[in-house]
Amino acid sequence: MYKLIIGNVRVSVNDDSIKREQAAAYAKQAISAAGQQGKLLSYVELSAGPDGIEVATTEKAGCRMIRKNIKQSMFDGILDAAKEKLYPTGTFSQKDSWFDSETGQEWRGTEVDTARAEVLAKLEEWIKSVSSSN
Repeated sequence: MYKLIIGNVRVSVNDDSIKREQAAAYAKQAISAAGQQGKLLSYVELSAGPDGIEVATTEKAGCRMIRKNIKQSMFDGILDAAKEKLYPTGTFSQKDSWFDSETGQEWRGTEVDTARAEVLAKLEEWIKSVSSSN
């Protein structure tokens, strides 16, 4: 008996006659099949049976509403990237100014804070309107 971890899924192989590569392939296939059905797995158990390798799966517990679809994940990534661009966390970044590298223009002060807040609010509003229509 041995154990594997594939992504966030624990895999137990109950029979040492099953090779690791074969076990990984079966586990990945089970994870993929569950994903196509909109399920997330937390555990896969493989054992040798009379008809070949038997696969038992356990779905991840928790509220399905918490799970994201791919579009929501992308929207969250866009929002995170925008926040990092608008409110940089780098040591050498200037928090109270904005520089446009294409034109060479630079702005400072409350005008920058106001514009950042408005742009971020519009982006969040747009993401909510687009993601709620799915």
